[in-house]
Amino acid sequence: MPRPVLPMSNTAAVRVSPAVAPRPPSSPERVADAITKGLMRREYAVGQRLVEADLTERLQVSRGTVREALKILAASGIVELVPHRGAVIRGLSLADARALLAVLEVLTGLAARLAAERIEIGRHKQQFEAAAKPLVAPRAPNEMPRLLDQRARFYQTIFDIAGSDDLNRAMPTWRAHLFRSQVQSHLTQTDLRAMMAEYREIVDAIVGGDGPRAEALTRNHLRKSGERSLPHLR
Repeated sequence: MPRPVLPMSNTAAVRVSPAVAPRPPSSPERVADAITKGLMRREYAVGQRLVEADLTERLQVSRGTVREALKILAASGIVELVPHRGAVIRGLSLADARALLAVLEVLTGLAARLAAERIEIGRHKQQFEAAAKPLVAPRAPNEMPRLLDQRARFYQTIFDIAGSDDLNRAMPTWRAHLFRSQVQSHLTQTDLRAMMAEYREIVDAIVGGDGPRAEALTRNHLRKSGERSLPHLR
């Protein structure tokens, strides 16, 4: 896959180098990923203790694999290893969340630009429209919270179509899952309707192949996400 060089200030300057096959994730990395996805599904909550024996049985892996996965998550700031208690899901502070959103804004904006530029390649457009449909389709008020459960596929598809190993490596995906799981219960129906309108604009820009507009709209959406979410972390 092409590997863009991340620009300092002008994202239009993108250089592509030859593709290199990505390293497959290790077993501990797969377990760490499963735990963070569990956060998105609200299977775990901030402050919850992760019991090694339970994870071993649930994920069908060895205890050693679980321990290595918890060390990975601790290094990423997802869990805290507490003496005599083990691993506990940590919460992001206001400062942590602000810093994370600043990174997400830049990286996700660039991914949206690259996805728009590559949308006509192969089946990219069909794949993206399928991932975007749940976020932009009309829904009843009682179905609005499901919007939050469908964002991960939408963003992952954008990054897949962008086709950048370097961008994928830079993206703090696990911490993004932690942030979304921490604030999603505070979002109102008004917030969700605003998010849907923002997603529609992003989808239109990407499907239309308008890279600069896709980047600008995505960055604006992340800034608006901060305005909606950060007050709840004070």
